[in-house]
Amino acid sequence: MRSGEANCPYCDDAMAHPVAGHCGRPLCALANSRAAAERAVDARRVEAGAARARVAEAVAPVLARVQAEDGAGARPLLGAVTHRVPVLVAAEEGRRAAFLAHVARLCDEAFRVDVEAIGDVYDRKAQEPEEPDVVGRACASCRGSCCIRGFGQMAFVKLGTIQGFRRAEPGLTKEAVLARYEAHFPEESSAGGCLFQGPMGCTLPRSHRAGICNTFHCELLDALIEEAEGAAGPVVVVAADEAGVQVVSVMARDGSWEEVEA
Repeated sequence: MRSGEANCPYCDDAMAHPVAGHCGRPLCALANSRAAAERAVDARRVEAGAARARVAEAVAPVLARVQAEDGAGARPLLGAVTHRVPVLVAAEEGRRAAFLAHVARLCDEAFRVDVEAIGDVYDRKAQEPEEPDVVGRACASCRGSCCIRGFGQMAFVKLGTIQGFRRAEPGLTKEAVLARYEAHFPEESSAGGCLFQGPMGCTLPRSHRAGICNTFHCELLDALIEEAEGAAGPVVVVAADEAGVQVVSVMARDGSWEEVEA
């Protein structure tokens, strides 16, 4: 090995021109990707543990009560997510008009393609698998920390969103697509957030949302999904911000959820 060269951590060959920490061979690139994924999982678990530690003392009475009320006396699983208090403002006609104009342009492009030619990649059911029960409640408890990003992204509605509608409903028209969105404008929406982030969360039915809105998971949510899978007892989800615990949701053994006082 010449001076200044390093060895690939996967095949141990010299790296004259290192590519992202490996020699560049396909197998080493794959190994590097797997190692990065494992580091991400480890980091996610650390972050989730730290989030739980920040709220554990505040919700200790809730955990004790839930455990006592559980038929088998199982210790509840504690999960923590972020929280954002939405500041609601009156709907802005200018934003509504801009969004509808955006959707109209997407429809003009989408409808140039025959519905029969829309590929499987736009099959919403296949691309958006059913989520575990804990996801909906965790996101509802959070109150939309990620939804705020939809402010400048037109609710993330893209060409693929429209083609997904058309593939699922071949007879759909441009006018029907526009009416679908217009019917779900809230009277108030989150200041600086998505146009459809209303007082009770997203005003769009799940089938009307952009794909990313149905599939995006923050790091804490991914950790919670992993931990809640196969949980034997109750699940307690705590949403907190810099000011402390804001929302506590409890899932009983029968799958039902309720928000409780901390």
